[in-house]
Amino acid sequence: MITIPSVFIVQPVNTGWIIEHLMRDIATELGRRGISARIGAADSYAGEAVIFNSRYLTPLFDARAQVNSLFITHVDDMIKERELKAAFGRFNSLVCMSPQDADFVASLRGRRDGTIGIELPARDLIARPLRVALFSACYKDGRKNEEWILQYFEERPRKVRDAFVFCFLGSDWEPFSGRLAALDLNYEIVRYARSLPGEYDLYKKCLATMDTLIYPGFDGGAMSVYDGLTAGLEILASDVSYHRGLGSSVTLFEDLAGFFRELDLLYQRQRSRVVALQDRSVAAYTDRLIGHWRGLLSPGPAAPGTAAQAGPAHEETLKLFRNRYKPLSFTRVRSALIRALQARILK
Repeated sequence: MITIPSVFIVQPVNTGWIIEHLMRDIATELGRRGISARIGAADSYAGEAVIFNSRYLTPLFDARAQVNSLFITHVDDMIKERELKAAFGRFNSLVCMSPQDADFVASLRGRRDGTIGIELPARDLIARPLRVALFSACYKDGRKNEEWILQYFEERPRKVRDAFVFCFLGSDWEPFSGRLAALDLNYEIVRYARSLPGEYDLYKKCLATMDTLIYPGFDGGAMSVYDGLTAGLEILASDVSYHRGLGSSVTLFEDLAGFFRELDLLYQRQRSRVVALQDRSVAAYTDRLIGHWRGLLSPGPAAPGTAAQAGPAHEETLKLFRNRYKPLSFTRVRSALIRALQARILK
């Protein structure tokens, strides 16, 4: 397998831009794979095998590099488009922020070889658990059907438990909490004395930090459902009384099985967030980036569709992006002139 010994990431300035943080993350990941990675200004290039330009509008090209790569961010006016097109003849690697952006760049260039779209990665991969509230006092006769929560998690694996934090807002939940702890569930109890001035408002402020309100009791309805609506929460409530007719933000269930189905759906949505973040990790991004550069160092037979043929799809892609271009303001023209001056200095 072709190896990449070293990568130089060109960073003309450090302004605290999110892309600059991303480049440091990539450099760290390259180092973990045994690839020497360095970040610096253009004049500190020292013959690394790959030059990766973090700013495509002020790029460094050096014939000593086997791969001269551009990281292409926003092409959002006609001047930037022209500057990018002027770079096509020198750079053999064009890294875009998504496959859609890569389609646009390939359409501008008239060919696809050397162009790749890798979805911009997330820097934080931890999706916080769903905060699910039950806003009511707890009663010894079990009228709120809190047992259903225990029954649900008794049948679910660890990863499902980790997706939730249950927050019980009200009095007398302490005895029940021991049973939650026995299942190693995540939970919070918020209790204010009824004599406390502003008690109800304090509960509502706490409720506003939740994602979902549940009410599994079939004891005539709960005013907390209205509180959930005012807080903008997703609501899962028993199909009784005045819970009905409250619109699409209130999902009703008729029995234990229906309650379980709704919790399953909550978990699946949470799980999709976790999977999406894992798929968009910096580690996964770096692996694809390395694969792209290796392909340029050891190209195989030309793949079908290397040329981006002119046609309706090609024209539609160009039109889609160009319709979003910003007008050429004084600030944009001035920035382009500064970039041109910087490029002349680099030469």
